[in-house]
Amino acid sequence: MLADNIMAIVVGASGTRIGLTRGRSTASITLGTAGLIAFPLFMTDVFTGWTWNIDLFERTVIYPIMIGHALLGSTVTAAQHHRATHPLTPRTAQAES
Repeated sequence: MLADNIMAIVVGASGTRIGLTRGRSTASITLGTAGLIAFPLFMTDVFTGWTWNIDLFERTVIYPIMIGHALLGSTVTAAQHHRATHPLTPRTAQAES
């Protein structure tokens, strides 16, 4: 849970290098931060044995991870589709034109 939320923050921080838009990068950072903030609440609930709304706290940690993966996956898929429909021209053709 921790590693995945940290990954969401790292993906958002390096979003321009991997093709994320500014909005998706911000969303990824926000989701990862929310998951990291919720993690101590979840673990406190687990270790104290209160089991008070444990499902709510777990979802608060897990759902940002799932949404972050969906954002990243849709961006990668869109980039692959764009490359498939708009192939790069060879450098020699670019130099001649």
